[in-house]
Amino acid sequence: MAVTDSPYEGGKVKMDAIQADRQQAVVVTGTGATKQQAFASALATVQRQLIAEETETILRIEPLAITPLALTEERYVEKFLFFFFKRQRVTYRVRLQVTVAITAVDLAPLTFTVHQLPSPDAIAWPRLKWFSKGAK
Repeated sequence: MAVTDSPYEGGKVKMDAIQADRQQAVVVTGTGATKQQAFASALATVQRQLIAEETETILRIEPLAITPLALTEERYVEKFLFFFFKRQRVTYRVRLQVTVAITAVDLAPLTFTVHQLPSPDAIAWPRLKWFSKGAK
């Protein structure tokens, strides 16, 4: 157990108390012109999806297992002006279940020390007393 010197809770803070490890399965989809682009598109959305769902601060996301749920290859023939320059276009779509290990910090049990500071918007009038002395 890591213990550091700090003014929090009598000078000692238990660092393991705020860090939590857990596993979670996330389903993501991706599309691309190649198989690699489709997989990269799907895996890039894992972090965005986890951050959108979480209330904790995520420190690390580590993929443990990737299971393909649906792999689709869509092909069609594209023509310029209905007759010219025929070419075959391919689009890959993947749907993956990614199991990740998440290391997160739960900020709910932490209590912060409150220090009331003067407003930074205040204007300092150094000669205000000088003006007030002349007017009685």
